[in-house]
Amino acid sequence: MGRQILRGEEKVVVAAGAAEEMEMVGQNWRRIVLAMGTLMVAGMLTMAATPAGTAPQSGEQAQAASAKAPKKAKAPKASKADRLKASAKSININTASAEDLTALPRIGAKVAQRIVEYRTAHKGFKSVDELRNVKGVGPKLLEGIKPYVAL
Repeated sequence: MGRQILRGEEKVVVAAGAAEEMEMVGQNWRRIVLAMGTLMVAGMLTMAATPAGTAPQSGEQAQAASAKAPKKAKAPKASKADRLKASAKSININTASAEDLTALPRIGAKVAQRIVEYRTAHKGFKSVDELRNVKGVGPKLLEGIKPYVAL
């Protein structure tokens, strides 16, 4: 004789073997639905933990993405001239050390040392234009540093 199985709102009469099989299928469906529900909850938790606009990634994907990610651009360094303008002070070429003179735009350690040597040999500068006599200081360089030097 068959068994009655309540399926939703209707009763279905099936053969004995088929009824057991249907119950097993029903139990498997319950397991599948439970597993899917668990995965959905886990997925929602993962999505809640990731920043908006990004998809959750596996470990390998995350490493690859971080390797490919463009590096943040650094703010451009302020030039020597910009730093001098910001400090709003001139450098006295008769008293400044070689290190102080390297703060001037386009003046490196060698030219700064030559300025100090010239100043020592000639007992100081009489005018800013006299810097033109120092090897390595041409007319363009002199015009570029004039706003930042004083006597």
